Amino acid sequence: MTPWVNSSTIDHGLLKAMLTERGILAMIIGSQAVAFIYTLSSGKDFWLSLGLVSLFTHANAFITLALIALVARLIEALNFKTELGITLFSFQSVCFITSIFVQYSVFSPVTPIDWQFVLNNSAICGFVVILLLHFMAIYIDNLNTIAHAANAELEALQARIRPHFLHNALNTLAELCHENPDAAEEAALTMAKLMQVAFASGKKHSLAQEISLTRGYLTIEKYRFEHRLNVQWQVEGVDMSAMVPALIIQPLVENAVVHGIEPQVVGGVIEISIAQNEYKLVIKVTNPYNAHSKSRSGQGIALNNIRRRLLIYFGSEATLNTSQKSARFSTTVMLPLGALNEISGSR
Repeated sequence: MTPWVNSSTIDHGLLKAMLTERGILAMIIGSQAVAFIYTLSSGKDFWLSLGLVSLFTHANAFITLALIALVARLIEALNFKTELGITLFSFQSVCFITSIFVQYSVFSPVTPIDWQFVLNNSAICGFVVILLLHFMAIYIDNLNTIAHAANAELEALQARIRPHFLHNALNTLAELCHENPDAAEEAALTMAKLMQVAFASGKKHSLAQEISLTRGYLTIEKYRFEHRLNVQWQVEGVDMSAMVPALIIQPLVENAVVHGIEPQVVGGVIEISIAQNEYKLVIKVTNPYNAHSKSRSGQGIALNNIRRRLLIYFGSEATLNTSQKSARFSTTVMLPLGALNEISGSR
């Protein structure tokens, strides 16, 4: 598999990849390897020569990285050929200029300029950069493959949870049609609005949209459970524009209704708390729970689904924990703010 033509991500990701931890580490290792090989072949004082050559190669590498960072910041949409040209030109230009400048330094003054030295350095730089770009292309292609696999899994997880939401909502409407036709009509209109959000193609939306979706779901369930379902919201000091995975709070609340309210004859209270600190968004849903009560099958399916999606979106930075105390069951989700992986924006 040839990464130069097979990857779709590489068309827009080379400069950014060069600035990642992996790219910088590769740059440092490559620069030091060149310095070590060059020093061995020179036959001069090894340690002094190694120090000076290492200083030269690392200076070239980091000055070039600074230029690449500036270009990546100013111009976002570039194809691979343009990024490749920018990278090669940046490395070669910096190496050419520093090879001239170093001849005026106090360490190695040369008069007149040794152009053979400049050309040799440029040739070595070009060869090493081509090798570096080849391995960076392989690395990006691997990331692209992983991204496609993650995207496919996200689609499967979303496809599994959305029909589950629709199934429960339709069950509620079916019950209301016999018990309260007027409420069934209002619930159907509410559900129509919810479907536009719940079945949207996006895998992420704002926290405000997710809360609105959850409130709409609770409105439908309120028609069915009436006084048995009571909800207490606590949302203070939260950035409503923060992006979160779609269907991240609603399934938690649905789980609380199905396994906390529905089995209880007298119902109960669901507490929904959303708080925010400097780095984390904390979502906590608490509901009554009786281990001896019978509820619909599927306990844990929604939670496992959310856990898996969080792992894809945030890696190990997001957590989902459950606890039970004094006949209350709590689910707590912690999301790092502004850390949704790029896979979440895939179409």
